[in-house]
Amino acid sequence: MTEIIESNRLIEMVIDKHNRLLETFNSEFKEIESKLCVIKQQSDAIKKELETTETRITVLNEKYHLLFHQAKKQREDMFNNALEKMRAGKASNTQDITRLGSRIEEFERKLQDSKNIEDEERMIVEIKKLLYDFESGARKAGIIITSKGIVDKLNEANSSHKELISLQNKPKQDTVSAREYDAQRGETEGRFNWLKHRIESHNKALAYWEKQKGGIKLA
Repeated sequence: MTEIIESNRLIEMVIDKHNRLLETFNSEFKEIESKLCVIKQQSDAIKKELETTETRITVLNEKYHLLFHQAKKQREDMFNNALEKMRAGKASNTQDITRLGSRIEEFERKLQDSKNIEDEERMIVEIKKLLYDFESGARKAGIIITSKGIVDKLNEANSSHKELISLQNKPKQDTVSAREYDAQRGETEGRFNWLKHRIESHNKALAYWEKQKGGIKLA
């Protein structure tokens, strides 16, 4: 009888130990689980933002070059059509318009390779002035034209280039942040997995000892 009682007390002490450890581990596990969930969300968000930014940079880089090219093509078509009409009408200022076109072409070539946004803006201002002179010269020859579409493309290209420059350092910053989150995630997941394993182990041990306790019968 005494031996059975002592065995029962020992098993209860073991069960109590496992319950106390489970309470402690479960409490920390819930905190770690919540922390890990937040870190995963933040890590995924920064990686998604990084991907979005890199895609945007690629699009903007292609966009502003394309817009400058489109503006140039539109300007060439407009000049060629106007000059054709001026030559047919024997306009006196045809050579002036030709010279304006040559000056604009110089700026257009520089714009395609532009890296400095301030220089780019100055060149666009000069092109706008020359386009205005072209419109005035065409009117003198009785030809009404507008370069608004060209100017709009130049402005849009410049805006795209500005946005591109503003984003250039962001991928590097996001990459650093992503690495920091990955480090936190790895450390937290390590503790999370350790706690998970310990909880499973103690639950199995607890189930075993509770079964043993249930198997002890007092005479």
